Amino acid sequence: MSKVTNKNLPAYLEKMEAEVLELNYKSQSLKMSFNPDEFFCHSDGTILQGGFVTTMLDASMAFLIMQILEFKKVPLSIDINVNFLASGGPKLTIAEAKVIKIGKSIAFSSAELFQGNQLIATASSSIKLKDFQSKNWINQTIGKNLKIIK
Repeated sequence: MSKVTNKNLPAYLEKMEAEVLELNYKSQSLKMSFNPDEFFCHSDGTILQGGFVTTMLDASMAFLIMQILEFKKVPLSIDINVNFLASGGPKLTIAEAKVIKIGKSIAFSSAELFQGNQLIATASSSIKLKDFQSKNWINQTIGKNLKIIK
């Protein structure tokens, strides 16, 4: 079992080698990578389990909302609709999240999940915004090499 090195970083993100790669304020989008291994798969470690596919999509949307709102709100999923388009495996996976709309208390976002050039899943989510003042821990953990576009 992997040891968490930062109290703010959930263990599953460390195990998946999650990294926030790019934050684009102009397009309100975020690109994030994951490197899930066989631990996150079924069928003899060959097919990504749907719950972990959902986790990667959800995490990318949540981190985008947190960054855009400068860590003044915590995103709580009201619903998440996932479309599984192709099976994924234990390899590099890229999530691309976008803001659809941010209101006073509710936000809407979407995300796509890729392995290579293949789109394996999409998601859309309604997100409750709860007041929560926090430091930007992403920059010190999974966003150390983050490219920011303003």
